[in-house]
Amino acid sequence: MQKHVKQSISIIQKLETETPYFLGFSGGKDSIVLYDMAVKSGVKFKAIHANTTIDPPGTLNFIKNNFDVEIMQPQKSFFQLVKEKGLPGRLRRFCCEHLKEQYGIGKRSLEGMRKAESAGRKFYEPEQCDTRKFMKGAQHILPILEWSDVQIWRYIHDNNLPYMKYYDAPYNFDRHGCVGCPLAQKWKMRKEFKALPKFAFALISAIKKHMEYKPNNFLATNFDNEYEAFYFYIHEKSVSEIKEMKTGFFKYDFRKVVESWLLS
Repeated sequence: MQKHVKQSISIIQKLETETPYFLGFSGGKDSIVLYDMAVKSGVKFKAIHANTTIDPPGTLNFIKNNFDVEIMQPQKSFFQLVKEKGLPGRLRRFCCEHLKEQYGIGKRSLEGMRKAESAGRKFYEPEQCDTRKFMKGAQHILPILEWSDVQIWRYIHDNNLPYMKYYDAPYNFDRHGCVGCPLAQKWKMRKEFKALPKFAFALISAIKKHMEYKPNNFLATNFDNEYEAFYFYIHEKSVSEIKEMKTGFFKYDFRKVVESWLLS
């Protein structure tokens, strides 16, 4: 454990430049450890939290009460973006671009990414250059890249660091961030929406507004109502499978199915 701590602090110190680091702070377990590493390394950094408007209740107060982090307010909420653009996805990450990534454009950022979180990060290095044009040469410094979940929690408990209640019962979330994040697995989306149904109903309302606002777009032309589109969004189903479900033997009433599930 001490080896990982020393390596992480060393990475932060060795890759420091004259310009202070930018540290994106979500309030989750990884950013809590990263923040503590940055403090102990003695480098200059500025931590910010991008209010996505869809983080679990209490996130902003938790951050304000425990960390020196600036809260950035968005020009448009997540639900306003859905009204205008429809539903986000792995290949349509407009929510990340508008609500998070814009703050790191052109900056050298400390981030809490870890290989253990995704197979796609297997070949990541502690220093990553962002090749996307709109990020204008941003660089991502990943000091805890090699840490496991067990090591993250051991560090938090050994150092008596505060963390959000959603990791514990009755929620038992394994991540903290946007409720129903489209980059998460579908079962995790369902778990989070089930635990915090007000976000699900807010999203359903935003979907309805989008279908009315853009009647010729994907959602309005493929689904009869917002509940049907929401069901599609949180399940591993194709459009054709959804159509079969509502016309087949059971003739799904998606409004009843979704409301019953969220309110049970």
